[in-house]
Amino acid sequence: MPVAAEVTTLEGDQVRIDVTVPEDEVRKQFDRTVKETSARMRLPGFRPGKVPAGVVIQRVGREGLFAQTIDRALNDWYREALAATGVDPIDSPELDMGDATEQGVAFAVTLKVPPTPALGTYKGLKVVREPDETPEGAVQEELDRIREQGARLEDKDGAAAVGDFVVADIDGTLDGEALEQARSRDQLVELGTDRILPEFTTALDGTKAGDSVQFDVTYPEDAPDEIRGKTVAYSITVQKVQEKVLPEVDDALAETVGFASADEMRTEIEERLAAATAKMAEERYRRRVIDAAVAEAQLEVPPVMVERRVEEILHDTSHQLPQGITLEQYLAMQGQTLDDAREGLRADAELSIRRELVVEAIANAEGITLSDAEIEARVRKDAADAGRDPEELLAALRKAGGWDNLREDLRVEAAVNLIVDSATPISPEEAEQAEAAESGAEEEKPPAKKPAAKKPAEKKEPAAKKEPAAKKKPAAKKPAAKKEPAAKKPAAKKAATSSAKGSGTTAAKKPAAAKKPAAKKKPDAE
Repeated sequence: MPVAAEVTTLEGDQVRIDVTVPEDEVRKQFDRTVKETSARMRLPGFRPGKVPAGVVIQRVGREGLFAQTIDRALNDWYREALAATGVDPIDSPELDMGDATEQGVAFAVTLKVPPTPALGTYKGLKVVREPDETPEGAVQEELDRIREQGARLEDKDGAAAVGDFVVADIDGTLDGEALEQARSRDQLVELGTDRILPEFTTALDGTKAGDSVQFDVTYPEDAPDEIRGKTVAYSITVQKVQEKVLPEVDDALAETVGFASADEMRTEIEERLAAATAKMAEERYRRRVIDAAVAEAQLEVPPVMVERRVEEILHDTSHQLPQGITLEQYLAMQGQTLDDAREGLRADAELSIRRELVVEAIANAEGITLSDAEIEARVRKDAADAGRDPEELLAALRKAGGWDNLREDLRVEAAVNLIVDSATPISPEEAEQAEAAESGAEEEKPPAKKPAAKKPAEKKEPAAKKEPAAKKKPAAKKPAAKKEPAAKKPAAKKAATSSAKGSGTTAAKKPAAAKKPAAKKKPDAE
């Protein structure tokens, strides 16, 4: 190994890594510096890149070349020390440079590391789990969706209404001049859909074949340039009115979507929705168990970790946007600024970090480890489930350096399974009853009295009343996973847990980016 590293735990969630770089590694890096410098030098009598090492050293100076070596290689040695020790810093390191000669280099870095939670109860938790019941009306909604796919349009004798279609000729003028992009013939218009402007639905509602209507539309500021903020006068002539006719739920409809009969189609829908409902209930339950364990732990998440997680989420989001769309443009379309997005993400980022740190602490407390054989067995199982060649998947995993990441993921998954398997699921009604019972018991409990102060026998002072004890939160009711607001969030959101798989971390844990150590500042001389 190029460097030797020794870790010392300090107070305040800090560690010190003492790094020693041996002579052969220093000389190897020095020779590399000389070679790179030779490649850049242009001297009479020498071809480019062929200046001898002795000439390079003479021209530049050994001391200068050694300083360049330290400046270039220090960050690599620091990264190697992190990899060797497994330390995951959460902020920039502080450097304390020791001896640095061609015979060896020594330095130390002081690092802030993630805090270790003080775990509370994490086994035997009572957590709400909803019943695995398919939502009422879900089967009918799926059947209606299939009917929509087989719908047909038929001519209607009466007036058009919301939900109907009209076939119409449309003309538009702007400042009295015909607007080509507002002109169409035999245009099919569905009344009431959000795909057309509401003014069209209002004007065409109640019309019949042969009717003509005129109306104006004033376009908003986000419309195309030629009509932005302007009023277009429309004239529409209705050719015919059509209504949508949905097919019956019968064998003929079932055959159009690949089923032998309507009964088979309904049965498949019921089974599929039941499986999806059960899976969602299991995911919510697992997340609630994790959050219940998190609520029992004591942990202060450093702001720097929250900010780093927020930036990771925004970075991931920006790389998932369509080409040519910047993150700022995407957020602007949602009525947000970058600062708005950061502020909106902080609470969920902190919660995700809490989950990860608590579950990892549980894995450490339980001494959960995985052997290479266990990891390989899991990879082979996953490969079989995915229909992939296990040898190919194993080779790809090792080549990508993902073996240790997978080991950590599976270790955390085992910790999640441990706390979930030990938890007791209770119904929402049981949780409410337990809460009401505990609340009632607290209210009926008489206030404790202090012993009366000694007074002459003929007269006693009343005892001072003790303040009622603070109510405890019922054990049956644990905090559910925080829901993300539907609006004002970037699309890509980093999850703290993968409850479907039982993992307490994201699929592949990213190592913190190693920043170049900053030299420790020396106090000014008095």
